[in-house]
Amino acid sequence: MSTPQRLPVMRARMLLAVLSAAILTGCASYPASNTQQEAQYVLNNDPATLIKNENLNEFLAQAPAGGIINVANSPWGNGVEIVADAAYLAASGRECRKLKVVATANSNARTALVCKTPNGWVDQRVVIETTEGRY
Repeated sequence: MSTPQRLPVMRARMLLAVLSAAILTGCASYPASNTQQEAQYVLNNDPATLIKNENLNEFLAQAPAGGIINVANSPWGNGVEIVADAAYLAASGRECRKLKVVATANSNARTALVCKTPNGWVDQRVVIETTEGRY
């Protein structure tokens, strides 16, 4: 090959090398992904009620799925048994748990929803309740 014919080939190779370096630099500087997301409380005007029972707050923070606690006073009434579902990260960015609340006096059961905030767990309004599920 003569020199004038090799010039476009050399330019193409240099352009390819520069683009490859730029792509690799972009990938190398991308932030590392966390396998566990950190919950953040993002709602400012949330009417949720703070749960003031310290034992219940500790239970909600530590209980495994299926964990049970009997509570004399709760936001859902007096003398209830609470069964915790697994914690999950809600669309609001908060850690939440679905609960099954059973009145010990008459065995009536209902579903409740609680979410973790910087001030403790709050009783959240259940938006949609289905008949399907673990309960």
